[in-house]
Amino acid sequence: MDMLRIEYDIQHHLILSKKKRSDHALIRMIVSTLSTPSELFNLKKRDFRAFKGKNFDYYTVRLSESGRSRISPVDRKTFEIIQSMPSRPFNYSEEEMDAIVAKYSPPDRKYDCRRLRSAVESILIDSSFFGELETFKSIEERYAFMLDFNPLYSGFWDLEDDEGIEDFVLSYSEVSGVKDSRKIADDTGIDEEIVRKILKSRRRSLLFYER
Repeated sequence: MDMLRIEYDIQHHLILSKKKRSDHALIRMIVSTLSTPSELFNLKKRDFRAFKGKNFDYYTVRLSESGRSRISPVDRKTFEIIQSMPSRPFNYSEEEMDAIVAKYSPPDRKYDCRRLRSAVESILIDSSFFGELETFKSIEERYAFMLDFNPLYSGFWDLEDDEGIEDFVLSYSEVSGVKDSRKIADDTGIDEEIVRKILKSRRRSLLFYER
């Protein structure tokens, strides 16, 4: 599958789920930590930790499943969102979690928790050697790895720069078939004036190349 399309699909889940905090947090946990449904069900707020590192602050979470546990990096914003939620954030069945993920899937593709997790893995594999994540000696090094290769950690998938917003709006319009700026703004939470300018600029570019 095309990596650009996979990246768009992941971002589609992240952006459209922002209207419901609990759904957004669940999707962020999958994208940030590669959580499984069982790990999410067992998760408690006390499993999170924040640390002062040599070069940057970093955040971790202990994830447990079938009597085993692992320590994973988690991005700052996901950490902060979870702190505002109940002590057990995801008291759902696997079927309910799958339904949440499916609700924010692009119209032409349906994801569940495991398929979304696999999509993130494929991005990491394509960007670097995914196996390296488990060979780092410290969790701080593993967090640095995710800063480099998981766009959620850098803020890119959160649309924190103008180029990222433009790319997402154009991709959303193309994949969904929606051309109305108000509808796109309502769906994505992006300011309508920004959406209108992006679409207008795109139309001007198309007219220029058609001459």
